[in-house]
Amino acid sequence: MSEVLVLLGGPAPDAPLAWVRVEIPSGAVLAHGVAARHGDAPAASSARTVLVLPGSEATVRRVPLDASTEAQARAALPHLLDGVLAASDGRRLHYAAGVVDDMSGHALAAAIDADRLSLWLQRCAELGADPHNVVLDFTVWPVAKGEVHVVETPRLTIVAAGRLGGFSIEPSLAPHLFSRWLRQAAEPISSIAIAGGDVVTWTARVGEPAPPIHAGPSLDPTLSLAQAAAAAPDYAPNLRQGAFAPAAQEKAGIRLWRFAAVLAVLAVTLQVGSLCLAGYRDLHAAEQVRANAERQFRELHPEVRRIVNLRAQVTALSNATRQAVDHPILMVTDPLISVMTAAPGLRLEEVRHDPPGRSVRLRLSAPVSPALTQAADALRSQGLTLVADAPRAVGDRFEIDVGVERAS
Repeated sequence: MSEVLVLLGGPAPDAPLAWVRVEIPSGAVLAHGVAARHGDAPAASSARTVLVLPGSEATVRRVPLDASTEAQARAALPHLLDGVLAASDGRRLHYAAGVVDDMSGHALAAAIDADRLSLWLQRCAELGADPHNVVLDFTVWPVAKGEVHVVETPRLTIVAAGRLGGFSIEPSLAPHLFSRWLRQAAEPISSIAIAGGDVVTWTARVGEPAPPIHAGPSLDPTLSLAQAAAAAPDYAPNLRQGAFAPAAQEKAGIRLWRFAAVLAVLAVTLQVGSLCLAGYRDLHAAEQVRANAERQFRELHPEVRRIVNLRAQVTALSNATRQAVDHPILMVTDPLISVMTAAPGLRLEEVRHDPPGRSVRLRLSAPVSPALTQAADALRSQGLTLVADAPRAVGDRFEIDVGVERAS
């Protein structure tokens, strides 16, 4: 029998947390209770623990998202959510995204005060728990496509619409906000189910025009929410991403280091055969590349400054890296390898990236000048934007400097 321990947050991080043990995959509730201090909740592994936060703790929006990695998605979210978030008043925001809907190309994106999320995780630690997933209540509530569920509880009204998002808010504010949310819904709503509230009252509050409103099933919102969170849908943003990823507790965000680790691997890979970089041929050059990666991480992610031995962390990740993130050098590597493989006489003399820009500076050489022009055309044909100088003679070869960016 497989079990999941679901913790449900109260009105604040320091309040007691409700806990529910749910059997997977049946969804049966095995036991439940309230945890106010260490030992009150059953023990469970991190991978089998889920924390459900009130939706009022974060802002969630449905945004268009085209990213191949989680890190790319999170990097884009501050720009996609710009203009829809209230002023942060200097607070440090943490962003997370759910899986992109293949049909619409949209995803649910969440923004939460990073310090507030830290308090919630600290509270779990005080109770002896380490949730692998941290989700918002309305994002996991099960809803059929085209439906909206309004779940009234004494403390919060939950409005859930599946991939279309929703919100949680105090009951007195819910009807007015719901009417506005309904008018702005990205897709048609076929019906509205009211659970725990009066259908007549809600029909009068929502007004006309509105989809059909009917009474939902009678249920316990705490247990039902726990059952839904135990099998949370992939479109629900898991707030434990980036700096808050579970593996980051001792390594301060393993995913934040993937691209630096890939740079170290890249330095080794490009030393092989005709594709090796002249600047990476000795230990000194490799150390410079690693130092540059460290510096860029510290600039892009201020939280990196808390790491005592950054270089040791990056080196350790080299063997565990499974995917690259969106770094300019890596974005041009595959097209460059393809072009150089097709032109054996072509040689890469230098590669340079000066942040914060996206342009990568390449210096190519070939025995004859036309080969350089052909190489530049071949790079353009692979979706790169190029600014190339005129070929020049250097010794018995010809060289060309090329500024390269991945076309948007």
